[in-house]
Amino acid sequence: MLIPYENLTSKTHDINNTTLEALKDLEEGWVRRNYSPVNLRKNINWKLESEEERSWNFHIHSWDMLENLLMASSFKLYTVFLEPAIKIALDWCDKNIKNGSEPSDELSKFAWYDMAVGLRAYRLAYIIDAAKNLGILSKDDESKLWSALMIHHSYLMNDENIAFHTNHGYYQASGQIAMGRRFKEVSSEMALALETGISRFHIMLNQQFTESGVHREHSPDYHRMVYDTLIGVINAGLIEDNDLIEYTKKIEEALSWFVLPNQRLLNFGDSDWRSVARKPKIAKAKWQTSAMQFVVTNGEIGNLSKETLKVFEKGGYYIARFNQKEDSGKYDTYSYLAQTAAFHSRTHKHADDLSFVWYEKGHNILIDAGRYGYIGKAEMGSELWKQGYWYTHPNRLYCESTRAHNTLEFDEKNYPRKGAKPYGSAIGRHKQYANGLTILETECKHFKSVRHARVLVYMPNQWLIVFDWFKDNLDEKHDVRQWFNFAPEIELVQRDNNYVAKLDDKNELYVADLLEGVTGSEVKNGIEEPRLQGWFSPAEREFIPVDSINYKLEESATGSIATLLSFNGLPTIDVSKNQVSISGRNLTCTWSDSAGKHILTLNRKVDQDLKVEYQVNI
Repeated sequence: MLIPYENLTSKTHDINNTTLEALKDLEEGWVRRNYSPVNLRKNINWKLESEEERSWNFHIHSWDMLENLLMASSFKLYTVFLEPAIKIALDWCDKNIKNGSEPSDELSKFAWYDMAVGLRAYRLAYIIDAAKNLGILSKDDESKLWSALMIHHSYLMNDENIAFHTNHGYYQASGQIAMGRRFKEVSSEMALALETGISRFHIMLNQQFTESGVHREHSPDYHRMVYDTLIGVINAGLIEDNDLIEYTKKIEEALSWFVLPNQRLLNFGDSDWRSVARKPKIAKAKWQTSAMQFVVTNGEIGNLSKETLKVFEKGGYYIARFNQKEDSGKYDTYSYLAQTAAFHSRTHKHADDLSFVWYEKGHNILIDAGRYGYIGKAEMGSELWKQGYWYTHPNRLYCESTRAHNTLEFDEKNYPRKGAKPYGSAIGRHKQYANGLTILETECKHFKSVRHARVLVYMPNQWLIVFDWFKDNLDEKHDVRQWFNFAPEIELVQRDNNYVAKLDDKNELYVADLLEGVTGSEVKNGIEEPRLQGWFSPAEREFIPVDSINYKLEESATGSIATLLSFNGLPTIDVSKNQVSISGRNLTCTWSDSAGKHILTLNRKVDQDLKVEYQVNI
């Protein structure tokens, strides 16, 4: 009996829609994002034509364009879907295997790229199995495809080819399991592949996720992708493990915290500005937890716990989430603040230490830059390679840069990643009061000698204070910028050293410095020279201008910058009366606005709990 095609992708398939999509792929060509359609009735161009097409070429060599055809054929063995897939598979073998037995990367480095091999292996196995069931393979073609499958097996059995430390290895193991399971009864090699793949799968799952279910690759989108494949592996019956099934719920619960109130996935690291919004029927079929169902349907089904602060201590994230209108039942009315404080490896890691994003009053306020795409390979030994960049496209370089994130920048340099020891998690102390006031502390070291402590003091639906303290242990002086990058719909107007933005008919945002000595920059939007600034990449190869500002402190070996972002009307601040200790352990600041006179004192002494005293005199 033919084993159904394994759905190891994030896509939900049903017989009617998948069949229609497969027919469309055959008639109009397979389309992915903004690339040109691929005619599946003609020979595929397997060649990597330019570094601009790295991602595109990877998908081609993974055989992603066959996904709908194979799934549609699995619902009912129609040769109309399987025959084009067989032809493409045979053509790939002719072009990317030499002498019938050796891998060839003459056309493209992605022909035998680690993750592509894993994804292609289970698709190739299904094509062989389904074609044999239909009796539409000649003996020569069957021999050619089986030889190709054995080459994939040999490749995947070699530990040196397996990316154990990244999600690529996870996909390799998944493909190996599916391939092995399909032919374990007729091939000792495939039985070994199944056993090896399952062992590797468990090892990598434990390595790549924390106990609390957070993926360690600095990217909520990769968390989603790996989770989808994990569910696909379980649903396909490739692994039967009750403890693993229970663990998937923890991974999904963690993922629900990385969905913003507008149903966009939080785009830290290499994550696109992806919408995960779904209709209730689809959400209920796809997601197993009530929390995930709630956030992707804007509260139409499911529910959230009363928990308002999630601390992923080992993962390296703070997330504060408050329901501002309990009677509405809608997620888009929530307040949301998320901070990244993670450095586990270079994998998908941007130079974004201690950055954060903020959603308030139904609007994105502060955003992450996105990823732009994996375009242009950095040459080993080049200056960019030494700085920790894998890719060279200017837009990609910007998206990875420190100044593209809401954090401190020293001397216009990016935080080092190559040669820098990963610190894991920079999560520090935290405190939350009954009125919602939330204090989040993080600390890490930059450039080996610069200590950097950040405290976010957050009053949901009202204001946020971003307090940074730094000290160079070598007493070297620096020009330091505290960057803020705003959502595309926000237009800032500069007023002296402060800024204002009208969000809607009811809400205005005010940005003001709280301490002496800092200078506010001009509003930067879509700047190209002398360096890129004020840009946002919502999806691959998309790059749009946004407003970006910074507060600068010059020629300082140690210092503090504190910025207020408030919705309570124009603040009146006497910066000469606000005080901060040279150690950054004590901060006292006052300001007045439409809510009254605010008095806030922060005490962050060593080996003590954080202490904040706050009052508003009306």
